Amino acid sequence: MTNLRGVVYPAAGIGRVFRAVIFAYQIMIMKKTAAFLILGVLLMVQANRAHAQTAPTDYLYPVLVKGKLGYIDNKGVLQIKASLNKQAAYELENVKTPFIIVKNGTESGLYSRKTQKMVVETKYRNILVDEAVKRIKIGLGGGFFNTSYGYVDYDGKEVIPVAYKTQLLTGGYRFKEGLWCFEKEGRQGYMDPNGNVVIAPQFESASDFTNGMAFVRKPGETLYGYIDPKGNYLIKPQFYDAGAFDENGFALVRLNKTDARHSVIDKKGKLIVRAIPHPAQEDGFGGNIHFTKGLALVLDTTSKKYGYVDQSGKLTIAVQFSSAEEFDKEGRALVSMGGLMDGEGLFGKMLGAKWTFIDTKGTPLMPYFRADEVSRFSEGLAAVKFNGLWGFINLRGEVAIEPQWTERPSLFEGGIARVMMKSDAESDKAYSSDVAVGYINQQGRYVWSMQK
Repeated sequence: MTNLRGVVYPAAGIGRVFRAVIFAYQIMIMKKTAAFLILGVLLMVQANRAHAQTAPTDYLYPVLVKGKLGYIDNKGVLQIKASLNKQAAYELENVKTPFIIVKNGTESGLYSRKTQKMVVETKYRNILVDEAVKRIKIGLGGGFFNTSYGYVDYDGKEVIPVAYKTQLLTGGYRFKEGLWCFEKEGRQGYMDPNGNVVIAPQFESASDFTNGMAFVRKPGETLYGYIDPKGNYLIKPQFYDAGAFDENGFALVRLNKTDARHSVIDKKGKLIVRAIPHPAQEDGFGGNIHFTKGLALVLDTTSKKYGYVDQSGKLTIAVQFSSAEEFDKEGRALVSMGGLMDGEGLFGKMLGAKWTFIDTKGTPLMPYFRADEVSRFSEGLAAVKFNGLWGFINLRGEVAIEPQWTERPSLFEGGIARVMMKSDAESDKAYSSDVAVGYINQQGRYVWSMQK
């Protein structure tokens, strides 16, 4: 395959994020276990959050035409003809880079939109385009835990050989602040985008760099410390558990194994608050506990209600919510009141709850409303599930697009959102590739009609 670009076709129908689930499909095929499924969902959530901003006009969006995969622009015009192998619905992702991932079963390759040629042959288990450093992460192996990774440049030339592992959750998914956290022979180290080892593998556990610091723990030790990008300790090992520093220079740590509540430190390691009022909570499965917008999510283990503390340890938003999330970049957090939790973890659903979004002062941004499920806002709209069907609300809490789709829509990006419907035969399955895919604009009109 050397040229995927076809003639420009008119839009069909009425006229029309982890990188969403970068590893989820492969994980679920290799190991159909709850733990792997949770990881896939986590990566999807992380990817959706990372790309909730307005999309550039050159973004492309995947569509299905008679069982083949193609790509449209945000006007609903077909830009890459539908000739690629079909992907599972939960694997579809908008193209936000100069490349398109091409799949053949469980193997992936990479097609350049600029040269209209394959730059990475279709043989890799995983591929990730890391635009921050202009590198392409590739993975080979027989299973998720056994996959080895390396990097090539945008021309497909090897920069880092496929010879390194990465940790599951704390680091190594992509380059952060110019360094990649890699694993060699069970030890973590860091290298730059050219493959130069900057910090030799020596840690049993290590995080990505955030705001100039990473937390690490050496073999045989039980305490974490913080290092700079040269590997020098800025804060000596002294914490049983550690979290990333925020932009204001504060981090949540546990001083001892027996501590149920986190404490707050500054970048010099000075203890600012000894034991915040309630245990800090991670937002999602395996997430890193940290401040966002100067606030941390906490849980009162007695009442089972959530609230928020600031960096001085003050409970600035009272414990009152049945469920709550971290604040997003716009300073909004989704919370609920009342209701009962059905299930646990990421697969738990709050039944009968009233929902709203609050600001960093705890003020509701709209009246509380009842719904089955609620997603985050993107481009002024949030997907909401009412009585089994998904629609969208605006920032005032009004229904902007009537509920009508069985599957959770994507976030709005570049003015359009992907919507999906299962066939009647597949309606009772949690995951299915037998879905029709379409795209709507912010008025709810199709720019690409439902097709599969």
